[in-house]
Amino acid sequence: MTTFNFTLSSSTKANGEKSIVIVLIKDRKNTSISISKSCKEKDWSFETSRVKNSHKDSQNINKFIEKYSNILKKIIDDFELNEEPYELKDIVSALKTFKDKKAPVSYTEFHTELIHNLKREGKESTAKTEKDTLKSIQNFFKKDKITFKEIDYLALLRYVSHLTSIGNKNATIGIRTRTIRAVFNKAINGGIIPKNLYPFEKFKISKIKDTSKKEFLTEEEIQLFKNYECKNKNEQFAKDMFLLSYYARGINFVDLILLTKSSISKDHITYVRRKTGVLVTFKVNHFIKDIMNKYSSNEDSKYIFSIMKENEPAPNYIQNKKNKYLGKFINPFLKDIVAGCKINKHITYYCARHSFATILKFNNISIEIIREALGHKDIHSTMSYLNTLPENKLDSVIENIIL
Repeated sequence: MTTFNFTLSSSTKANGEKSIVIVLIKDRKNTSISISKSCKEKDWSFETSRVKNSHKDSQNINKFIEKYSNILKKIIDDFELNEEPYELKDIVSALKTFKDKKAPVSYTEFHTELIHNLKREGKESTAKTEKDTLKSIQNFFKKDKITFKEIDYLALLRYVSHLTSIGNKNATIGIRTRTIRAVFNKAINGGIIPKNLYPFEKFKISKIKDTSKKEFLTEEEIQLFKNYECKNKNEQFAKDMFLLSYYARGINFVDLILLTKSSISKDHITYVRRKTGVLVTFKVNHFIKDIMNKYSSNEDSKYIFSIMKENEPAPNYIQNKKNKYLGKFINPFLKDIVAGCKINKHITYYCARHSFATILKFNNISIEIIREALGHKDIHSTMSYLNTLPENKLDSVIENIIL
């Protein structure tokens, strides 16, 4: 049987204090372990093996001693229950393992690391979304460090209520909660936290309905857009880029400007979507070929389009190019074009992707094919792109079936 007791070491430190040690005894042998705490002999009770109340930090030190006492009891009980021979050095080793064990990684620390990884991978836009979500939940808890345990079912309900109260729309709330869910999934898969801390078994994000309208152009409006006579070079560039995205399966602008000459094979272009890592291939039709020739880069550039001026661009260079061109040279002039077409819709470059996906849906193309065309990893992402059929289209579909 092994016994232990807390006492003071025989040697005195320069400050007059003595180290508090654990004395372990087994088979008439003993050893001692320091717990990295100390006090003066006058403040130590040898009867209770605890620090006297006269010591200013007695409460904290005694809690620390109690903690070590419980750990030692468990270690010894485990050895005894196994009914295998063990020595004092085995207990010391088990206790040392506990002392060296790192504190659990908090949600904040883990999410921050994920954000840093995204930035290193050049995924600045996704990193910003993640950073905004982390800041949002820190504001909700009113503190910087948040544990995984604190983000439970009830906390998520209060968080959603909080976001609603400060004017966030369902689309934003959905992004925030899906981002948090992804962090939990990665933490569980990485062995950072146990599965029982996962709050999304009960908290269903699907109940947060996004009622916002995703703008798109119909086939008739696309034709109006194509026939529009541009007033200047800026309008022409904006029109060309929008239609290029539409005909190239809704390619994102950042993927478009990063298309390389080596990605061309005969009459197809193949690239990896920056956002999802999915391989996408699209056919180079006459329109796409004309646009590629119109805005082609010089011979020294590895990129197809002249937008990229560096062959080895840094992530922030790519992000700045994307923001500059969309914000200054494309979206403002798309607004002028749709107004000139008498289309009463707020259209941006990204709407080309929605238009492509929705028109495929209106033409009864399966969601699985649309998913593959868009380069989505799963069908749920594709569903978010697809709009409800408008009344006139719905009427037409029903009449074709029942009449």
